[in-house]
Amino acid sequence: MTTNIPSIARKQIIPLSLLVLLGGTGASWLSLSLIAPQTAQAYTARVNVSLTSKSDETYENFLRRAEAVARAAAQRSFDGNILVTEVAITIVGEHQGAIAPILLLSVSRQNWKNRPDTQYWATYFSNSKLLLDFEAPIPLPEATPNSSVAPPNPTLPPEAVPNPITTPTPTTSPTSPPPSF
Repeated sequence: MTTNIPSIARKQIIPLSLLVLLGGTGASWLSLSLIAPQTAQAYTARVNVSLTSKSDETYENFLRRAEAVARAAAQRSFDGNILVTEVAITIVGEHQGAIAPILLLSVSRQNWKNRPDTQYWATYFSNSKLLLDFEAPIPLPEATPNSSVAPPNPTLPPEAVPNPITTPTPTTSPTSPPPSF
């Protein structure tokens, strides 16, 4: 009984080379993952704060309180979680039952570290004062009832109508000869 040795050797070489290839790839991936630092997962912290006005409080004082609350919320967000890279604080105000956004503070950790100033990084909503009824709207002038109706195109009195044909005033008298050039 004779066996064919090249065919047996060929069958064993293919799985062995596949094992070496996969083993080498896995070992190189494992060594790279151990050497390379892991990337940190950073995110934006979003905080919504509701602020109610005090009785007889002006809008300017209410706005200063909103800025102080936004500043504290931003600092607390950065201090509370090292992975937070940016904060977005929305301050919503309530005054006499009306609710409207006051300001939005959106800042990165690095910018806040360099300049922790709410007024610098905040976006203010200009209509909040009116929406919260801190400032009464300017009343429109009322139309006075008039019994006479004005004509659609008012006509000018005859003396005010300019004459479209103008006659030039002569600079020379009619009896004098025309000037020679």
